Amino acid sequence: MSSLAIQIDYASNLALEVIKHILAENEKTSKIPEDDVAGPVTVANALADYFETAASIEEKDIELEGNGISEFGHHGLDLLDRVSWQIRQLDIHDERDRISRVYASLAVWLARRGAVIENMETVADSFAIIVNSENDKAELANLCQLMEETLLAASETIKKDEDRSDPWRPWRVLNLNTGIAATRALDAKLMKQVFTELETRLPGDVSGFFADGKRQMDAQDVPQEVRDVLDEFVKKWPAIPAGTKIDFKNLQ
Repeated sequence: MSSLAIQIDYASNLALEVIKHILAENEKTSKIPEDDVAGPVTVANALADYFETAASIEEKDIELEGNGISEFGHHGLDLLDRVSWQIRQLDIHDERDRISRVYASLAVWLARRGAVIENMETVADSFAIIVNSENDKAELANLCQLMEETLLAASETIKKDEDRSDPWRPWRVLNLNTGIAATRALDAKLMKQVFTELETRLPGDVSGFFADGKRQMDAQDVPQEVRDVLDEFVKKWPAIPAGTKIDFKNLQ
């Protein structure tokens, strides 16, 4: 699939394709009652209205007052959560990639307009899916920057990361994927920048992250300057705590 774009028409068109599939599948199976508030037609109409409003905001460069853009963003991400639920109910998991790109594109679009994002769980999962399926180094570097924009828009509660008991919490997932994207982009400068942020944001995870990255990189042919960056951070964080292993995939 093409590179992730941060325009409302891009997100809207992708969402429309997903909605069409949902409506067609539910017409055949009737798995989701249409009188439900999460019924496909109800959600489809609400999402169409939402993207129409978003397009107007984008076209006229409208600034919503107070918490308006944050509330608008929360509503849009909530609608996408309902779409994701429908995808699961109908077992049309081949739409996972497209809906992930809608989530990611909308999240960055909102972040660039000053929204504070509270609903980060599916956004973080969506970026993880996109990073995992991407092999182009330039696009991986671009995704890293887009994820950073999204992280900066996270609510203060999310940024504080006080409850670290859940390894799949969105703050951890999104931050680790910036590190994975930077490493797989084989961009030494970007790696240093991202790794420095990870030291501050996820101090309990970085030693394992760097060790896993080095272990996977040692088995592959990568530029020496990239290898040097990982060696530098592994030396700074030598202890390897028990925990979830990080899958960097093929770094080449």
